[in-house]
Amino acid sequence: MKLHKGTTLSVLVIATMGFGAGTSYAAPPPPDDTTITSQAPETPDPLTGVLEPHEVYSQEAYDNLVTQFEIGWMGGGNINANIGAGVGAVVGCVLFLFVGCIPGAVIGGAAGAISGSSNANPALAPAFFDFVRTLP
Repeated sequence: MKLHKGTTLSVLVIATMGFGAGTSYAAPPPPDDTTITSQAPETPDPLTGVLEPHEVYSQEAYDNLVTQFEIGWMGGGNINANIGAGVGAVVGCVLFLFVGCIPGAVIGGAAGAISGSSNANPALAPAFFDFVRTLP
């Protein structure tokens, strides 16, 4: 009899949670007369005055990002990457959250490297966002 009560309770909970869950509404389609234009910033051509899209990638912003990451890495990011890799491997092996030890170690090491480097060098986050703003 206990099995029937447990099963009935489970079915009732699932049915109760299912009402209204998963209801989605689609947005109306865009009008047909819209045209998609380039998202790149535009500057006028000095000779003709016509606006033309151009690339905005900045090598200086990338170099600054790499330099700031190196400063953070040497200031403690490497230690946090090792700790994160160890914790990720243990979690991946024991709890199977990351489907194994090696993916857990990779994910934990990456998270530790980013966290440790940004904590050791507060200028890393602004350098990252400056670089992302220059991407085409």
